[in-house]
Amino acid sequence: MVRLQGGFTLLEMLVVIVLISLAAGLVGFGLQQGLKATDQRQAVGQMVDALRQTRSLAIISAQPARAIFDMQGLSVQVPGRPPRHWPAALHVTLHTAEEAGSAVEFYPDGSSTGGHVVIASDTRHWRIDIGWLTGSVQWTVLE
Repeated sequence: MVRLQGGFTLLEMLVVIVLISLAAGLVGFGLQQGLKATDQRQAVGQMVDALRQTRSLAIISAQPARAIFDMQGLSVQVPGRPPRHWPAALHVTLHTAEEAGSAVEFYPDGSSTGGHVVIASDTRHWRIDIGWLTGSVQWTVLE
């Protein structure tokens, strides 16, 4: 009696290799999308932080302070600090008092010119609201 040894055929091995390759590609794509989303959330957080720092600076120094948005340079500037850049994939729109231009001005009493910033990517949208009376800075994710 001849005993047959169990094993895998070449076709079975190729199918397994193809399936592993597909799974690795999908994981890589998902990881890339996750990193992109993290970068975008971080940029929104930096804008919120810049606005809040500018408000604090105005209150502490008892002088008006401006957070300046550079739409061409893709950055926001807090007085006395280096500019904070956002990814080119984000579309940023600033709506504030006309006399403020592309900036939000905060005053020593905590108030501001007010307005909001809308940030949009391919799949996500955020809104940063700046209260004119209190100068509060709040952000929300838009659906």
